[in-house]
Amino acid sequence: MSRIVFATGMFLGLALASPLHAATLVCAPVAVAEEIGTPGPLTISAADRELGNPVLFWIDTETGDLQEHADGGDRFITYTGRLDRQAGGGDVFLARHAEQNELYRIDLGVSVHPFQRSVDGALTAIGACVPASMGELPDEDAAPVWPFTYKRGKK
Repeated sequence: MSRIVFATGMFLGLALASPLHAATLVCAPVAVAEEIGTPGPLTISAADRELGNPVLFWIDTETGDLQEHADGGDRFITYTGRLDRQAGGGDVFLARHAEQNELYRIDLGVSVHPFQRSVDGALTAIGACVPASMGELPDEDAAPVWPFTYKRGKK
C-alpha cells in the first residue's frame, strides 16, 4: 500500500512540475519540409538564412496567444494572433490557426518539446520549444535548438 501511495504522490508531484504547466513556450524550427508535386517532400534547414526567413514563435498554451519573429522583419515581433485549442489528449498541445490554416502540435511530455507546424498539409516545420516569457529570447544555454542564431536587434 505504501508503494502505491508513494508512486501516486511521486506521479502527482511530477505532473504538477511538468512542462504542461509552463504556459508560454518559445519554439524554433530546425527544418522545413514542403511537398512539391508528386515525387516527394523537399526538406531544407530553416536555420539557413539563404533559404528564407526562419520563424521563431511563442505560444501561450493556456490562452492560445501567438507571437512570431521572422528574421529580416522590420520589427522584432512580426506577427501576433490567436490559436484555437483542439483536443490533443495526454501531453499533446494541439491548436489550429484559422486565419493562416495552420495546425500546431507540441509534445509537452518531454523537457525540450518537439513541435510540428503544418500549413494545410503542404508545408511542415519541425523543431523544439522550451518555456520562456512571451516575446523574450531565452539564454543561449536554455535555447530550444542549437546553434541558436536568433538575436534581438536594435530597438
